[in-house]
Amino acid sequence: MGIVLHWIVTNVPALLPVFVVIFISAILILVYLYKTSEMMNKKILAWLIISFSAIFVAATVFHLLKNRPPHLEFRLVIFPIQKDVTSPEVSWQAKALWEMVTEELSRSVDDDAIVIPVEWTAALTRTDTAYNFDYLRNLCYKINGDYFLLGQQKLENNVPTLTWKLIDTETGEAVFQESLSLTVEELPKFAFQISEKILSHFNMATEDESPVLTYIDKDNFIKYLAARERFEQKKYSDAAEMAEQVIEVDSSFVPAHLLSGKSWFMAAIEKKKTGESPVEEFEKARNFFIKTISLDSTQAEAMVFLGEYYVYRERWSLAEKYLLNAFRLNPNYPRLYLTLSRLHSFRYKKIGFANEQQLFRRAIFINPCYEDAYLMFADYYLFENKRDKAIETLERYLEIDPNSVPALIALGKIYLVRNEILKIIEVFNKAIELEPNNSDAYYNLGILYYNSKEFETSEKLLQRAIAIDNHLNAHLYLAYLYETKGDYQKAVEHLRNRIRNRKGFDDEFAEEARKHLFKLMQQDATNVENKE
Repeated sequence: MGIVLHWIVTNVPALLPVFVVIFISAILILVYLYKTSEMMNKKILAWLIISFSAIFVAATVFHLLKNRPPHLEFRLVIFPIQKDVTSPEVSWQAKALWEMVTEELSRSVDDDAIVIPVEWTAALTRTDTAYNFDYLRNLCYKINGDYFLLGQQKLENNVPTLTWKLIDTETGEAVFQESLSLTVEELPKFAFQISEKILSHFNMATEDESPVLTYIDKDNFIKYLAARERFEQKKYSDAAEMAEQVIEVDSSFVPAHLLSGKSWFMAAIEKKKTGESPVEEFEKARNFFIKTISLDSTQAEAMVFLGEYYVYRERWSLAEKYLLNAFRLNPNYPRLYLTLSRLHSFRYKKIGFANEQQLFRRAIFINPCYEDAYLMFADYYLFENKRDKAIETLERYLEIDPNSVPALIALGKIYLVRNEILKIIEVFNKAIELEPNNSDAYYNLGILYYNSKEFETSEKLLQRAIAIDNHLNAHLYLAYLYETKGDYQKAVEHLRNRIRNRKGFDDEFAEEARKHLFKLMQQDATNVENKE
């Protein structure tokens, strides 16, 4: 019920104004005809108003039903393992158990429910209050979780013990609570038992009598978990290398193949952002995704990434093929909808989505803490020249994760366009407080002070952005600044630096730098001629 109410509150306010305008316009036209036409009398007017009212109600209800979210039995949020003072860190056994529990639950619920795994909630719980029960319960409300799963590790005689609880978000009460001594041999059995107990509570228990995994190689699983951590830390090359070491030991371990593919894929995207060629990384990713699917033909996540690979290659038919296959296998994987949004609408209309807006809404419905979905949805609104909706979308995510630097930066850029100075300073200063080495925040603040003609402050901020990671566009604004101050030598130096670091053929800022350099050189030549 909470999920449905959330959807109504989110969608109906945006929908109703369109229908209300049409309805009121129709009524005004009828009243006008009644006043001016001899053919219209009170009886006909009343009949027409009743008819239009019925059509209005029917159209509204039809639209709401057509675009309603899929029915879900429940949404279960899994939070990272907590540790007490006796534990120096969360043990690999606890992480492995939690990984297997997530896999068992996700596999069993199919599309009747949504399981939000640790990898989706980890970013939201990296705060001092992450272990606070009230904080977690409140967070669960914000992301529409009906239940949440908590696990706390303790060390007893150097053996990790895990106490797990299934909490009803509404009441805050534990539905189940058990403690387990985490012996390596019994981890698969424990994961299966926890999953079955939870599913039985929702009358969704499987007919399986044993877990999918019956044995795990300790050293190899530890290495796999370490690779996962590297991936979450965005150390993609390290993650790929470690995952491939896991594959060398066990070539049938599907998660390692998928992780290698994802790691190379994200490394390619990072490389692409800098203007370097990502061909080698993309090809490695593609090979691992194909291998993953050959080992397990139900791997929807691998198909989504493979579809995204073909989007980057602009091979639209192949992208469509893999993405639609992924949709049929697992419609509850949110990245699928972000990737579909990059195709022409006729390709995703086949599965019932009319436009990008519906795709973004579905991604957020599945994973209400999906940062990328909010950022892309905000970009969509900006492209549609709906800045207020873009701000609303970003603020909605910041209510869930107030420490999201990408969301703060995106919000600050909108305020920059609107010249809302106090909000610009507030947002970018908060971003710098959270990430002192965020060059983008310094760069955007530098633009603010440049536009305000506070050149000294602007220069310091732009130089700071360059010092952190050679922020390329800061070179362009420093060139403008030095030109204003009459220091043409420094202006030319920064323009050349920006041109030299062109990010591909469609780099607008590099092209702007080239044009501006040409203009400065012409001016310099004219000045020399005048002097002669």
